[in-house]
Amino acid sequence: MGSSSKVILVGAMSLIVGVYAISLKKAEASGVEAALKHVNRVQSERLEDAAIRTAMFTFVKNGGKYSYYGTKLALGGGTYSYLMITHGTWADLSVTVTKNGVKKNITARVDKRTTGVKKGARSIHRGQWEVTKSFIER
Repeated sequence: MGSSSKVILVGAMSLIVGVYAISLKKAEASGVEAALKHVNRVQSERLEDAAIRTAMFTFVKNGGKYSYYGTKLALGGGTYSYLMITHGTWADLSVTVTKNGVKKNITARVDKRTTGVKKGARSIHRGQWEVTKSFIER
């Protein structure tokens, strides 16, 4: 094998290894980006959930008879404000969550149950009051 053939062979091998390494790095970056998007989405969902639960807790703690509003600081930065307007055995709940300059509006209907409320990790309830419908504006 001549010296020019060896140079071409080494150059081709270097090119193949380089392209392979770049592809691996790009795949890693895509994986990290997808994981970061998932973390941000989950944190946002937990913040929204905490805001609704805090509004429910304050409402029930104060007797659940009158309309209430308030503003709280959120863990991890941001704020949320809520307004709960009662209509007897049901209430309208409006929550505005602000994090990193982005506002999200949440509206929910809260019903007072005479029978038991649904128990579970994703069920939002406090005392006899339970969130039966909710909508998060994305």
